[in-house]
Amino acid sequence: MAVFWAAGAALRPAPEDLPTMSSDASPNSPVHGLFLGQLADELIYPFPEQDPEQRETTDQAVDAFREWARDNVDARAIDAAQEIPKEVRDGMAELGIMGMTVPEQHGGYGFGMTAYCRMVEELTRHDASLSVYVGAHLSIGGRPIILYGTPEQQAKILPQVATGETLCAFALTEPGAGSDAGSMRTRAEWDPAKGVYRINGNKIWITNGGYADLFTVFARGSGGPAGEGEGFSAFMVRRGTPGFSNGPSEHKLGIRGTSTTELAFVDVEVPPEDRVGPWGEGFKIALQSLETGRLSLGAGCTGGAKEMVRLAVEHARERRQFRHPIIEFGMIREKLGRMAASAFGAESAVYLAAGLYDAKRGDVGVEAGYCKVLGSETLWQAVNDTIQVTGGIGYMTEYPYERHLRDSRINLIFEGTNEILRLSGTLEALKEPGRRVTDAIKAEKAELGAQGLAAALAVEGMPARAAAGATVPRWATPALAAEAAQFGATLALFGETVRATLRKHRRAILGAQYTIRRLADAAIQLYAASAALSRASTLARDKGEEGARREILLTRRFVDEACRRARHELDVVDGSRDAMDDEIAGLLAIEGRYPSPLFT
Repeated sequence: MAVFWAAGAALRPAPEDLPTMSSDASPNSPVHGLFLGQLADELIYPFPEQDPEQRETTDQAVDAFREWARDNVDARAIDAAQEIPKEVRDGMAELGIMGMTVPEQHGGYGFGMTAYCRMVEELTRHDASLSVYVGAHLSIGGRPIILYGTPEQQAKILPQVATGETLCAFALTEPGAGSDAGSMRTRAEWDPAKGVYRINGNKIWITNGGYADLFTVFARGSGGPAGEGEGFSAFMVRRGTPGFSNGPSEHKLGIRGTSTTELAFVDVEVPPEDRVGPWGEGFKIALQSLETGRLSLGAGCTGGAKEMVRLAVEHARERRQFRHPIIEFGMIREKLGRMAASAFGAESAVYLAAGLYDAKRGDVGVEAGYCKVLGSETLWQAVNDTIQVTGGIGYMTEYPYERHLRDSRINLIFEGTNEILRLSGTLEALKEPGRRVTDAIKAEKAELGAQGLAAALAVEGMPARAAAGATVPRWATPALAAEAAQFGATLALFGETVRATLRKHRRAILGAQYTIRRLADAAIQLYAASAALSRASTLARDKGEEGARREILLTRRFVDEACRRARHELDVVDGSRDAMDDEIAGLLAIEGRYPSPLFT
């Protein structure tokens, strides 16, 4: 069940199974453990803490930006002008923001993932366009050079990246290759006469495309200095190179301050020293770059959700109806409680993954994608709730709420649509349980014989409710005992459902998108719930339960809803609606319109 995905796009699944661990190995990430019905305690608890020295540096950087932004960032003006002013871009460069993740030896801060995510949160709270601008530069645009650049490339390029003199962009998506990056048509052919690669093709929706100086461009090609065969690789293309051009900035629904353009390459010559990484490693480079982009995007969305909580509470405390502030009314409190708890859950999920990434503990590629899904949908719901709390003024352009609504919508689409990330991450996490189920079926076949096994599988249904004795977090603080038990029972049910689903579908699971979506949503909720339980329990361990009172309250609210959502998805994992949706979609595909108009 191998799945390769990049740039928001899943390549065609390979038919073969590629196990990632032996049957007795520990899970290599929290989510991989969940799909085995296990809690990877050593990865989840205690909740990771930022290195004290880097925390102090991060605090200073965040505070400096916050103070500067109060006087220099006018999000409404940026939205109206559809451009981030040069003085704002220059100001962020002077603050060192453009070099946050560049290693210190090359003039950057050398921020780890936790520090970077904290800064992206703050950028988003002031203006989403700023975080997207910086993210395209550092999260994905310059990341391939940081990860795979030669010492010569890094020494030459990264100091200018750190100061913002060289602005980066990431060029992968094409007109015919969005979710299917395997359809990429941009070519990089070796010209032996001149000793260069010639790039021809087009890229679309490239953030920073209008003013970036250096583009990481992905292309297919063949040939090279060593006579390499067909491969997919990354190349550095500089603005001003003959044959390279960009179109005008697109007019967008939101994040209007960013420059989003098409790129064109006509016989663009790239010397071999400007290829990034080994020949044919383009997908790997794109994947690892997008991993950091998705995790930081999840952090940015979390920051946005926390800002929505602030704005909604501010209005609810001031707005009076029937002689009472509306924050006293139950239906408003319900929204505020959900918003705060959901932001807490998303924040916990992001910083658990970020802490593991910084500590180089396990592979958090699936977690990064899940954090992007959870963060973007949490923010979208929070914006919607905030506009409902603010009522009519939330709809007016003179207030910030409608801009937040427009800015937040893109998060469900770019850096990998949420549908693609559910699909790709879940298929990745199903590899090891799939291998184990296959081994079990082989063993049963050997014992029962083919006919007996077929009969056994024919009557095998979905799992019964998980019994007591489920996987309960042993480290949960006593005040969260009920929630830990609720989580453990839901995790046990999830593990049993995964196994039963794989036994039912077997290799056909690759095409069972309805089922995969439900497993993904259950896994996302369980991962975030485990992160929240760890965060509150770690704080209670260090400060006592009274010192962690607020975190315990938010965890109780979040875990209860997360487990209810997960169990709902597991109840209908192979839903009766699926065939109906297939039939309705078939009608729509044929007729191209609403299938049953009341009037002609």
